[in-house]
Amino acid sequence: MANHVSPLGTIVFGNIVDPRENPNSGRIEWNIGVVIPLSDAESLLKIIESALAEKRALDTRFPTSNDKLHMPYRMSQKKLEDGSKEDDPDNLLFTFKRNARYQTRGGETKTNPRPSLYDSLGRIVTETVHVVPGGTTGKVIFEPFVYDMPGSKGVQFQLRGFQIAEMKKQEFELQPIEGGWVSEEEDPIAAALAAG
Repeated sequence: MANHVSPLGTIVFGNIVDPRENPNSGRIEWNIGVVIPLSDAESLLKIIESALAEKRALDTRFPTSNDKLHMPYRMSQKKLEDGSKEDDPDNLLFTFKRNARYQTRGGETKTNPRPSLYDSLGRIVTETVHVVPGGTTGKVIFEPFVYDMPGSKGVQFQLRGFQIAEMKKQEFELQPIEGGWVSEEEDPIAAALAAG
């Protein structure tokens, strides 16, 4: 299947820079949860249906109903003033994942490259961006995958990259420590912005 690009959304959890252990599966993976307005999510729902139609055309034993299939989305929730949560009917929460390692048919374990990061102009910034915090907005590059394992069937959006529209700033700003350690590594993007 081909790569797709999601509508603009907001990252609400996960890590696209460093893979972590998924507590549900035990696998090391990159994953992000992205909230996308329901009004913009129709294209993603169509991608899911197209992937399922293709799978069903190739495998007549695959379930014809979506009722028991795992899907890469659910209703988003919003936090109330008292700290509780309620469903947010205006947004869907989509999950995107990429395993850090995979096994070949020959049984060899290989390492996947990390998902690519792009700035708003489409330039690759994977090596210079070390943190993409929650609240960052952008578009996800992904590939749909229909899986069919005993006891678990559904659709997964496999994470390929993320284009940053607006980077969420840190909640606080650290003041310099007089006479403290200073990194000698220069960020070429920061240097170019400072010069321009």
